[in-house]
Amino acid sequence: MSCPGFGELNIPSSRAFWDDCEEDELENLKPVEKLQLKFDDDCDGEAATVESEMLVVIEGINVTHFASSLLAKDAKRVCAIPANNSTLHWSHSSKQLLAIINEDLSSSGEVAELLLPYVKLAKKVITLTLKPKVEFKSEDIQLYRDHIAVVRGIGANQKDITELEAPNFIAGVAAGVASWRDQMELPVTSFVIYTDKLPLDSTAAQPVIKVLQGAGVACSSSYIPPRKESSYLYM
Repeated sequence: MSCPGFGELNIPSSRAFWDDCEEDELENLKPVEKLQLKFDDDCDGEAATVESEMLVVIEGINVTHFASSLLAKDAKRVCAIPANNSTLHWSHSSKQLLAIINEDLSSSGEVAELLLPYVKLAKKVITLTLKPKVEFKSEDIQLYRDHIAVVRGIGANQKDITELEAPNFIAGVAAGVASWRDQMELPVTSFVIYTDKLPLDSTAAQPVIKVLQGAGVACSSSYIPPRKESSYLYM
């Protein structure tokens, strides 16, 4: 089962695993705990699903500091998302929801379902996926050797953004959110940025900031990464 641009879902048909299990082993299997959003104690009012002007989903490896510094300065944390310390934030002034997703493909389907109430009501949805540059595939890969970042989009409709081409695809929560909106014929724009530096530093952050601002997302114009702890190396 597949959806253009959003990867492929392979469902195995083999019963070999279950055929090898004894009945008493199946009876002793503990039920898997259902994932839930964990709302903050002081967010009772915000716990109800809100209709946002824009829902922004930023997903990648170690994106928390970047996304919260750039987009969540005047926003309030609503809840924890059960995926590697991921969070949901709400800005009352801009009516903007921000989902910060630290990549965890093992639970991305369930997390996408948890966010569907917000995805359904948002007037506009933008997803942005950050990936290492080495994952970008192209027949002309040498042309991008010196680029800080390679930017691709799905439904971006921007002159300077090239459409994502096969065999590249997006996955995770961003793919789940975008494909659901696309199937419901609701507006959605997806971006994938293949970058030389993860976590982002101030230079690598600039192409990301440009994409966000070009898409109409309210965010800061610069990023200062956290200071690294001393390596305890002496000259």
